[in-house]
Amino acid sequence: MRYLLLTVVALIAAGQNRPTLLSPAQQRIDAAEKRVQANPQSWQAYNDLALALCRKGRDSGDVAFYDEAEKAVQRSLQFSPGNWDARKLEVTVLLGKHEFAQALKQAAELNHQAHDDIGVWGLLVDANVALGNYDEAERDAQWILDLRRGSALGFEKAAGLRELFGDIEGAIEFFRETDLRTSQNDTDQRAWLLTQIARLQLALGNAKVAGELLDQVAKLNPDSQLALATRAKLQMAEGHYAEAVASLRKRCDALPSSGNLYDLADALERNGRKEEALAAFQEFETKARAEMAKAFNSNLDLIYFYADHKNNPAEALALATQEIKIRHDSPTLDAYAWALYRNGKYSEAKTQMDRALAVGIRDPVYFCHAATIASGVNDTASANRFQKELATMDGNTCTVATRVQTARGATP
Repeated sequence: MRYLLLTVVALIAAGQNRPTLLSPAQQRIDAAEKRVQANPQSWQAYNDLALALCRKGRDSGDVAFYDEAEKAVQRSLQFSPGNWDARKLEVTVLLGKHEFAQALKQAAELNHQAHDDIGVWGLLVDANVALGNYDEAERDAQWILDLRRGSALGFEKAAGLRELFGDIEGAIEFFRETDLRTSQNDTDQRAWLLTQIARLQLALGNAKVAGELLDQVAKLNPDSQLALATRAKLQMAEGHYAEAVASLRKRCDALPSSGNLYDLADALERNGRKEEALAAFQEFETKARAEMAKAFNSNLDLIYFYADHKNNPAEALALATQEIKIRHDSPTLDAYAWALYRNGKYSEAKTQMDRALAVGIRDPVYFCHAATIASGVNDTASANRFQKELATMDGNTCTVATRVQTARGATP
């Protein structure tokens, strides 16, 4: 259940009349609200509330929870100016709201003040990854392991980097090590970790294992929106498009965000439900364009929408050109490369695609784009290499000739 309140007091009052949810994060929120109500000047209670709201935001993808967390942090700092946990939570909120540059700035300031705080190093990892500063992120993660060898946080951040560097098996191993070091009582964190492992197992083509892991998540966190999205990916991979549509529609009912609408529209299109897909894409475009100037947006989805669905490559490139000025991570580079390609700028597209893949990331969408772009510059050897890579990734294929013909037909 979503709720956006103007004040923390209003948030507490609304919580008293809300039905009990099964989400562990929601239970944390409820417990923190009670502590705030019992002691309205307790800065620690507000910190607990902010953390719980951030956990809820991480799972749901609803930026409103980060807005609420920001209010709780401000109250904490009001009653205890400069308290360390609240200052770290400020950065967590900035990350959740996708204000990555500011998050990096504030995390660096905290790191300068307390060089041995591994939590701050973890924040630096997340900010640098989001901005595409992968060398710096790897350095930051290594500091965590050097300072607290065997820590859950160190393994968690190392797992994310392993995935980026193309070592999916290593990422799974590190996430499992994180789970072993996580308290059994921290059910929402354990559910999040198992969902990450399920997603990676699916990337390796281990659908059965992924499904079993998601069944475990359902017991830990029955209301997990992140797990529901991963379940939909599993259903899509198995060709169960109608089931995937049902899962994604349920997700949209809980949060009709632009990103959720894009996923639903794509699934509807794959299921052959063209009119429903068109309506969902239209709703997505309206919402996404309204958010374009905000930090928390669906601009990458919007780029792909204009490039692949609305046949407006010029708009895709204009938006991608803006995004690449802000971030240089692999997802943004891939979107930029694809927009360049769809505008007939094949050599530039290959340069950017090479940058997107340079970190080592293995993603079927990226490899399909890379194969198509390589074909566009008559690099047959590279196109064939990416096609072979795709064949090893859960049976993914990419019809390069068709994609090239479509793209060139759309070139102004």
